[in-house]
Amino acid sequence: MVPDKSRFLYFSGICCLCFILSNCKKESVVPVSPSYDYFPVINGHWVDYDVDSVFHGENDNNNDDSVYAYHFQIREMIDSTFMDNQGRPTQVVLRYKRNTDADTWTLTNVWTQNLSLTSAYRQENNIPFHKLAFPINGSMEWNGNDANTLEEELYHYKDFHVPRTIGGITLDSTLSVLQSDEDNYVERIYGEEIYAAGVGLVFRQRDDLGKRNGIVVRGLEYKISIIDYGPR
Repeated sequence: MVPDKSRFLYFSGICCLCFILSNCKKESVVPVSPSYDYFPVINGHWVDYDVDSVFHGENDNNNDDSVYAYHFQIREMIDSTFMDNQGRPTQVVLRYKRNTDADTWTLTNVWTQNLSLTSAYRQENNIPFHKLAFPINGSMEWNGNDANTLEEELYHYKDFHVPRTIGGITLDSTLSVLQSDEDNYVERIYGEEIYAAGVGLVFRQRDDLGKRNGIVVRGLEYKISIIDYGPR
């Protein structure tokens, strides 16, 4: 029979060993994937953009004489977070507009967004778009319009975890999502978005153009590029 003192030391040693093993196990837990950093959800985060759009009017007898170019700036800021009716944390994104650096920001509309383990969605003018899909890899493909009634568009990653410089800002890790790339005799449909880790969306191009005899005669070209973000 083991003496009481020896028994005490024996069980104390077992407890210490269990404690050490438990701590080792906790330290070996895989951390949250840094891929989610491409879609920030922290209140107070903001990004400023230069915006260029070109509108091709249809009141020109299809000769593309009615072309209007616009330039302005947009600020998107995460204002707050609430739980939606599905129990998901949902961020409120305030969108401001101004024509030049010298002008004050004016609130124009409010969007929302959701981030989960498998996807990132943004509701733009009350239309939800499936922006990102996880895990991020070269074989991932998804329908960006799976939560709305628009025609199916299959998104995929053109590249990921690569450095870029956009708007004079050096970005350590970015990814590019190709949303659409159709160019034929009757239309030009192109969509691409670039996201940076810790920043979010840094570039967007969307061209929805109709053609006549292979020449653009109507539609919209839209491009935004980051010029600043914060807090840093």
